[in-house]
Amino acid sequence: MASYSTPTVNRRTSRSSIPFFSLLLATSLLVTGAKCYEIGWGRKVGGWAEIPNAGTNAEVRELARYSVEVYNREIRATGESSIDFVRVLSARRQVVSGIKYQIGVAASEVDTGEVRFFDAVIVVRPWLRKLERQLLSFTPSAFWS
Repeated sequence: MASYSTPTVNRRTSRSSIPFFSLLLATSLLVTGAKCYEIGWGRKVGGWAEIPNAGTNAEVRELARYSVEVYNREIRATGESSIDFVRVLSARRQVVSGIKYQIGVAASEVDTGEVRFFDAVIVVRPWLRKLERQLLSFTPSAFWS
């Protein structure tokens, strides 16, 4: 039967290396966390996220045009003037049960050519065929006026 001896541990070396490894671990976590925040992983879940270059984003422009079309259909009964889509001013999105878009829209009145500003809120749910896009609100904007 072979006898095994327990390894000797230099307590002085092992105790002094603990602060070094703790400092190394803390630094690594800080650098990793800063990099994740920089690339967008630090956003609040369910919070609003700005859409960069919203004016040239094809999906945002299509949703803005859709909101103007729905608005025109709904105001025909009231006798107000129809509007034409001009451009997207700004946009942001929020993940809900689907994706909610808040879009600043510039539109001109057909009769007068006067440019008016609106805030459109649209929910997109690609898995629902009937209600894939739904305009929740289309109101005159207080911000852009």
